[in-house]
Amino acid sequence: MILNKTKNNRLLTLIIFKKLFEEFPLQITIIKKALENGHYALAEETTHKLHGSASFCGLMDIQNHAYALESCLINRNYKATDQNFLLLQQGILNLTRHQKIILEILNQGESIK
Repeated sequence: MILNKTKNNRLLTLIIFKKLFEEFPLQITIIKKALENGHYALAEETTHKLHGSASFCGLMDIQNHAYALESCLINRNYKATDQNFLLLQQGILNLTRHQKIILEILNQGESIK
């Protein structure tokens, strides 16, 4: 769990999650456009970054989908990228639906400006 990695520092964890909620939608847009335009190296690079962030934060669903997409890109299995991208996109949508609740829980007892 990320609180273990931040040594129970809720403020740091809150900052990390705020950054994720900004970056994940941007990264999904970059990946989508890269795949549509056949820019597989950019899609792979961006998926790798997203995978790392999800792994660090313990977001297993997103981590697994990012890994599957990244593996397809590395292995040039472009036929499987669409399905794996859709699963990754859905995982991020599921996470962002809970953004307010996650941030409220992390913000308990902290003063964030």
